[in-house]
Amino acid sequence: MPLPWAQKEEEETATTEPVFRGNVEAPVIQNPVAIEQLDQFSYRKNCGTLFKNRETVASAKANCDRLDEFCEQNIVVLNNDSSQVSDDYDIDKDLKTSITDERLSKNLLRVSIKSLNAVQRKSVRVIRDGLGLLLEAPTGIGKTYAFLIPAIEKVIEEKRNRSIEPKKPAPIVLIIANTGTLVKQVYDRCELILGLKCMDDVEPMHDVKIDMLIAEHHFTRDACDIAFATMGKLKATIEAGDVILDNLKMIILDEADKMIDPMAFGMDIDNIMNKLSEEVKENLQACFFSATYPRDSDGSIVLTAIQTKMLGDKPWRLVYCPRMPGYITQKVIRLPRPTKDIASHDWIVKMNVIRSLIDKDLEETNCKKEGPYEQTIAIFCETVGRAAQVATALRLLGYNFSPLCRLLTKQQQAVTVNDLEFKRIHGVVCTNIMSRGIDVSSIKHTIIMEMSNQFDTYKHRIGRVGRDGNGGTATVLIDHNTLLNGRSAAIVDQLYTFMKQSEQEIPEWLEQWFRSRHPQDFDYA
Repeated sequence: MPLPWAQKEEEETATTEPVFRGNVEAPVIQNPVAIEQLDQFSYRKNCGTLFKNRETVASAKANCDRLDEFCEQNIVVLNNDSSQVSDDYDIDKDLKTSITDERLSKNLLRVSIKSLNAVQRKSVRVIRDGLGLLLEAPTGIGKTYAFLIPAIEKVIEEKRNRSIEPKKPAPIVLIIANTGTLVKQVYDRCELILGLKCMDDVEPMHDVKIDMLIAEHHFTRDACDIAFATMGKLKATIEAGDVILDNLKMIILDEADKMIDPMAFGMDIDNIMNKLSEEVKENLQACFFSATYPRDSDGSIVLTAIQTKMLGDKPWRLVYCPRMPGYITQKVIRLPRPTKDIASHDWIVKMNVIRSLIDKDLEETNCKKEGPYEQTIAIFCETVGRAAQVATALRLLGYNFSPLCRLLTKQQQAVTVNDLEFKRIHGVVCTNIMSRGIDVSSIKHTIIMEMSNQFDTYKHRIGRVGRDGNGGTATVLIDHNTLLNGRSAAIVDQLYTFMKQSEQEIPEWLEQWFRSRHPQDFDYA
């Protein structure tokens, strides 16, 4: 196939006038894939089998004394009038004394949760006191158990005082998250500590009924005490009359910054609130869990209209834990300015950098391309198309990477995440579907190939390596056009500030670039 840039030197110098040489010929593919001959039935059947036979994560937490100590020293609890709560506002660290239900404490110990950190203890105390809760804490600190434990306790208490069982599913606790994958993961964690997984030495708590409201899952027609839901499936189920909210006592929003965002799910949450009776609203306990929230110019958290509506006039408390400096090592690599040479194209340069980073990780862990692997990698792209391109390119180069994006079915996504958790693959090339809440303890390196236009997304992305006490490395690739574009350059400004606050080593080029943009912030004298 003739290449448009491969012209003979004498032809280029013969005339300065452009010469039309005809359209570029289409490439001839010798062995095209015959889509109609693909055995799609066997593929779907095989995927379904892998989904059913996924391994169970038996351990829920890795011990990290350094992170727990940091939480103890830096956590703050504030009342809704901004007054600070005393430091002794807490519960006991020991599970046997802090958890009243012996079955629950035994199951927690079975999944390696031997004690609760400060974030979990103070959150449990706030919820037990019947107050609204706003929690902001870094990703990977164990926020899931901070709401699962009191949610289970709430169900046990309410059912103890209830004499009549509803005829339709009427959840006492409603837990809503932004994606079906995250909902499934939280549901699995709840099954784990309820002793409903197939494990030895657990005491099943069959009196607590749980179910999911997500796509491709058939919701129960029997009793349901805790419902885990995505917004779309929840709305459809309520409209169909298959679930009633008259017994609702607690609503929990995971990844709450997305759930309260009017441009995301905020309007849907408001619609759900409007369907509740006044009696339910009056006694409803609202809890928000996230690593980030909207802030004003002074850096204070700003409540949205939907949060104000959910919290109502009842008292509530803020539990805040800052990010631990140096917990995740952040690195920034600047790509050279592209020239006319096709080899200097940003995409090609990024792929070469990614290859070198992967090879370095393999060398440091003494592993080979084909495995087995000591740790895994997550590469973040902005679009589905880019994720597919990068995953395909890496596989052609012999690396064991899989794509993870919305084009995959829920079963395919679950199988890929499970393969990543148990290190059957070396990594994933993913979109933002992986950036929030997905808990994979094997990930030790995230590579940000393309920065998002929202800096909070960066915080969630790098948090994939900080799961349950595990630190790691986050590497960002910055190309020349990113630094020239006003909007993306503002994101790099925030990256610089964030790295400074996290006590990270700043590259010299980034320091000079930031100083040139903000000379008023530096005293050159």
